[in-house]
Amino acid sequence: MQKKPIIELRDVWKTYRMEQTEVNALRGVSFAINEDEFVSIQGPSGSGKSTLMHLVGCLDLPTKGQVLLDGHDISKLKESALATIRGKRIGFVFQAFNLIPTLTAMENVMLPMIFNNVSRWQREKTAAELLDDMGLKDRMHHKPNQMSGGEQQRVAIARALSNDPEVILADEPTGNLDSNTGKHIMDLIMHLSTVHKKTIIMVTHDPYIASFAKKKIVIVDGEVGHDHEYLKRILWKNGTHHGGKK
Repeated sequence: MQKKPIIELRDVWKTYRMEQTEVNALRGVSFAINEDEFVSIQGPSGSGKSTLMHLVGCLDLPTKGQVLLDGHDISKLKESALATIRGKRIGFVFQAFNLIPTLTAMENVMLPMIFNNVSRWQREKTAAELLDDMGLKDRMHHKPNQMSGGEQQRVAIARALSNDPEVILADEPTGNLDSNTGKHIMDLIMHLSTVHKKTIIMVTHDPYIASFAKKKIVIVDGEVGHDHEYLKRILWKNGTHHGGKK
């Protein structure tokens, strides 16, 4: 049975006005992401990948084009409607964890459920189960400054799952972690994809982290590009091309 697209972009442009100048962060981007897919969005700094994530995550609207979620165009929705979609259907995992420092791990995970009017009993039960699944049963009542970076990111993943969203958006999820901890976080994200059947969209500049995904979307200069274009950018940035030094 062919899977249907859960997210689709059709000729999407995003233009920012800076004084008298217009900057096209995205230029005619089109692609589809199917249910249960694990997709990486890869590209160099300034390529437009973060802008793209904001559009896919209903954090911003395109200047032109359509962004479809389950076939429904969200590009003309008001902020209140976008906030509802974000709260119920999309979970976010950020490079900087973005945990609230004054709250415990349990309270951080419970927080998104408050906005969906989940009862306190159910919030506590769900948060405890998710943190247990993340291997944090003994850390539930610790605050972020009492946890390692890897533990904080696992709390952030549990928080992203708290409202059982269909889509997980991960923005450089291992960017602030050492390589061993980063590998463990990627194993957890793979588990969400293969076992829990979540649609994973991961933004990264790291080719190794991108290799965990089953499908890659490369953004170069605001357009969908190809791996060789991204590789060429990296080689020039590092001072190498045609097999030698500049």
